[in-house]
Amino acid sequence: MKNGVCIHFKKAAVLLLICALWIPLTACDKVEQPETEMTIEDEKPAVGGTMQMGSVEPNSLNPLLNKSKSYMDVSRLLFQNLVEYDADLHLKPALAESWSFEGGTAKFTVTLKSNVLWSDGKPVTAEDVKFSLDTIRNAADSPYYANMEHMYSYRTVNDRTIEIVFDQPFVNAADMLHFPVIPKHVYEKDLNAVPVGNGVFKVIQYEKLKSMELAHNEKWSGTEKPYVDRIKVVFISDLDAFSTAFQSKELDVLHTTAYDWEKYSEMKDIEDYRYPTMLYDFVGLNFNKPIFQDKAVRKAILQGINRKALVDQYLLGNATVTDVPVHPDSWLNDKEGVKYAYSRVDAQNSLKNAGFADSNNDGILEREVNGEKQMLSFTLLTNLENDFRKKAAEEIKKSLGESGFNVEVKQLPFADLKAAIDSKQFDAVLTGYNLSYTQDLSFAFHSTQIESNRNFVSYSNPDLDAMLQQAYVTFDENGKKEIYQKLQAHFREELPCISLFFRDAAIVARNKIRGNIKPDVVNPFRSITEWYIPKNKQ
Repeated sequence: MKNGVCIHFKKAAVLLLICALWIPLTACDKVEQPETEMTIEDEKPAVGGTMQMGSVEPNSLNPLLNKSKSYMDVSRLLFQNLVEYDADLHLKPALAESWSFEGGTAKFTVTLKSNVLWSDGKPVTAEDVKFSLDTIRNAADSPYYANMEHMYSYRTVNDRTIEIVFDQPFVNAADMLHFPVIPKHVYEKDLNAVPVGNGVFKVIQYEKLKSMELAHNEKWSGTEKPYVDRIKVVFISDLDAFSTAFQSKELDVLHTTAYDWEKYSEMKDIEDYRYPTMLYDFVGLNFNKPIFQDKAVRKAILQGINRKALVDQYLLGNATVTDVPVHPDSWLNDKEGVKYAYSRVDAQNSLKNAGFADSNNDGILEREVNGEKQMLSFTLLTNLENDFRKKAAEEIKKSLGESGFNVEVKQLPFADLKAAIDSKQFDAVLTGYNLSYTQDLSFAFHSTQIESNRNFVSYSNPDLDAMLQQAYVTFDENGKKEIYQKLQAHFREELPCISLFFRDAAIVARNKIRGNIKPDVVNPFRSITEWYIPKNKQ
């Protein structure tokens, strides 16, 4: 079964005893019912076995200095964060037990859980947290460097308490604690040391450029011990070689964001477990262009794009269509689903009601506004290096053409595309965001971000500004959820951008790997302690 938990059974002992033969029936015949006996022996999770996964060996095994996504999967098994997001993007305690601002000030106090140990037996302390923050601050290329943006200072108060001063109190302060903590006593000697962590697994062997072997960390603070005895991390030279390694059975598990993972379905011994990522695709419209300031035009564009067909045809169905830039599994998503289905008729009606008509029978709709002709004609930019977007842009051109638009597609190298966006020399662009787990959308849609060009579409609406600001300072969960419901209603009504979909990713595993394999957007290996390898597969 795909997209869920696979329950496997051992070969069941099934005995069917049919004790009656068919004979012609008469009114006085006695019909004997056949006896049926069936027994199914459930397969029990087994302890033991080795699972093989792949990783590009990074320049540094330090999780704070590594940008390799494949190695991040490994480091999640070895290290814990101060705080962690659950599968629906709620922020939960991890190494941190509690956190709070002091009396409305910008002073933020974090208290660690007690009795948490590193895999070498030494305690996790506030000094380790401070050292981790120092490491991030001194490495501008750290994937966690943005976490420091609003931190003014920090200091240890005692072994379990660290005090951070932010530039202002804000609701996402705790989100800045979402980074792995590393042990000072190991990494102050060598920032690229072989990992000593506090996660569910620990490193027991490392051979540079070849492999790393993991075993259960007996010092782990969690209550569940993993069934899998060993994990062998095979270092692979480049991302293109992952597929070959999986197909040649060098790997048991493959974590892939490539949309074509279903090519593995031809292999009889695999299952895939998919989940929506934070990769959000959309069409950005330049609101400096008068034609896009009309909501009816924006609505017609959304109605005129067959988003499901784009997903099915070019992403093999591996994306989740959305009207809003809020992750479909998020606790903040209003679960209203997709309001705008593809409809050429609805798109044409929207344009007709806005005064557009094909007055000269050239197939392009136009109207006159204040004595000037407005034509439904624009250029759609996308980046040349992205095969999917090149195909999708042509499909968008075709479908909008059927609704009365004249769309020219222009494919640019990424550097040229970025230059066009930065200079606002564009009509529309097919692009995407890798959205933050914080789910703050101010960077892209608040009017104060227009000058910095983070809000590159130049959308400005005081109502949305107020909602984004409220969401930024509201600590109460119910209050924040209510704000996000209004925010999503605004997106559906006003269409600050043309939302397309969130892309899916997947864990692809050989069926020797069983159990509750349930990846999610934050941690594809969250349920690793519930994975197992049957005895006869070990």
